[in-house]
Amino acid sequence: MVPCRPSPACARAAGTVRVPAIELGVGEIHVWEVEPEAIAVQERLDRYAAWLSAAEVARRQRFKFERHRHGFLIARALVRGTLTRYVPAIAPEGWRFVIGAHGRPEIDPSLGAGDLRFNLSHTHGRAVLAVARGDDVGVDVEARDRKGNLRGISTHFFAAPEVASLDGLDGPALAERFFDYWTLKEAYMKARGVGISLGLGRFWFTIADDGAIAINFVDGFDDEPADWSFRRFDLGPIHPVALALRRPRGAPLDVKLHRALPGEPLMSVETIAGGASTGLVVAGLGSL
Repeated sequence: MVPCRPSPACARAAGTVRVPAIELGVGEIHVWEVEPEAIAVQERLDRYAAWLSAAEVARRQRFKFERHRHGFLIARALVRGTLTRYVPAIAPEGWRFVIGAHGRPEIDPSLGAGDLRFNLSHTHGRAVLAVARGDDVGVDVEARDRKGNLRGISTHFFAAPEVASLDGLDGPALAERFFDYWTLKEAYMKARGVGISLGLGRFWFTIADDGAIAINFVDGFDDEPADWSFRRFDLGPIHPVALALRRPRGAPLDVKLHRALPGEPLMSVETIAGGASTGLVVAGLGSL
């Protein structure tokens, strides 16, 4: 497929809904979420498949199971369809990406999309995209009901203060706090564009009773805690989400949750966090 050049005609040809560009300011994170299993209309899936690049088509075909191919398709459609909402002159299939040294995708600068930044995360039952302007942004979503030895994993990967905070917790309380830490760690590493080589035990999080989140580093770590802001919230009963933005702690930060099928009209926008350090919870959101 020949990539469509950025133009209104290209966007019309893609069959997407033509709307004015969504405004996104500095100090804002827009979060977009979908439930892949709820998207099953074949006409819609065919349209999403037409958005994929040749490399994405090849990646999708390498998945053994159809549920994984489906999840990959919806996640890529979420990225492409959402970015077009911010730059309508670029159709979903017109987006091109470059890969950083640690595998993090960024928008190809030659597209002229400005300082738009994004990060994608998906797990069973949810795909989540974070979009910001200018600042490094990371997002992670997990399924809290997945099986595993959470205490053993934390002992192996978490920093000592995090492990200590899990002592005495069991069942749902243990899972909730474990995934608070895990998603925050993942979001931070993704915002920095590095993998676990950063060392999961070399930084740790504290979560105050009022929900305020702070990151801490071992001596000699190549970062400053005051340079980062974090948010966490839940999508429904089992999907915790964490966000990381390279923005000074205490600076205004607004996070809005958007719900829409890729390429179709916006269904709802909800402010889920605001101010300097409050972590709010959104629970019980229904299906698309």
